[in-house]
Amino acid sequence: MAAAQTSRPLPTFDLQRLQLEPSGLGSLVVGTGRTLDPGVVRVSAQVHYEHLALNFARSWDPGLNVFSLVSSKLSGHVTAAVGVLPWLQVGAQLPYIITQRGDKFLDTPPPDGHGLGSPWVSVRAAPLQVKNGAPLNVAAELSAALPVGRSEILGRDTYAVNPKLQAGIQGEGYQVGAEVGALLRPRHDLSPLSGREKDVVGNELRLGATVTSRGETSTSTRPELSVLLNLPLQGGRPSGEVLVGVRKHTVKGLDLYFLGGPGLGTAVDTPSVRLLVGASFVTGEAD
Repeated sequence: MAAAQTSRPLPTFDLQRLQLEPSGLGSLVVGTGRTLDPGVVRVSAQVHYEHLALNFARSWDPGLNVFSLVSSKLSGHVTAAVGVLPWLQVGAQLPYIITQRGDKFLDTPPPDGHGLGSPWVSVRAAPLQVKNGAPLNVAAELSAALPVGRSEILGRDTYAVNPKLQAGIQGEGYQVGAEVGALLRPRHDLSPLSGREKDVVGNELRLGATVTSRGETSTSTRPELSVLLNLPLQGGRPSGEVLVGVRKHTVKGLDLYFLGGPGLGTAVDTPSVRLLVGASFVTGEAD
């Protein structure tokens, strides 16, 4: 009874920080300012593993600590995107937490369980695109989380909005892209639970850059490199990720892919390792 009375539950927030690129044009995780052609639909499904997804005790070297409130997390994600106009695209993402496990930290129990995470919807407007004769691609996107999902397993925020600007250039067989945005969500100070300063989850500036090859045939193999940087705006800790991916065009319209890499920094909600495998189908020409 005494242990139950001293238990200190976590505040509820969305632990999932990775946003996928539903159009698949360019990187799997960083937009390059492009939109799908009108009427073209892309859908994808992926399985996503995170190691040490929520860890109060970790130094930067993930090999030094294996203790974590969420030591392993397995999720499934379904995404969809549709080209509406030559410059307009809408998209959606649906995450599902398949399983997550961890250890009790001091008096805080781990958020074990499974269930629906917060779905995201997005709209992207791209006034400048290379396919329409512009020298580069430029787009603005607004995405928002719907207020559903299981909060007790860290599957949702009260609200979350992610506006961003994207730009990219295309060359013969390659493209380079970058985006800058802001994640706006409620602030939660976890320092009283962790005993460590600056363990804060809240608003942050998000930067991303990517270099990818472009598929020139229906069976091309496309490597990509993406770098993500998260800069806290409300007293948290900066973090980053380096993600390497390989995408394989198989039959017409069908891609198989892998993405993975390390997390950098000591932010509590950045996994030390992220791995993702998936498949996508697009009704139009593959990139």
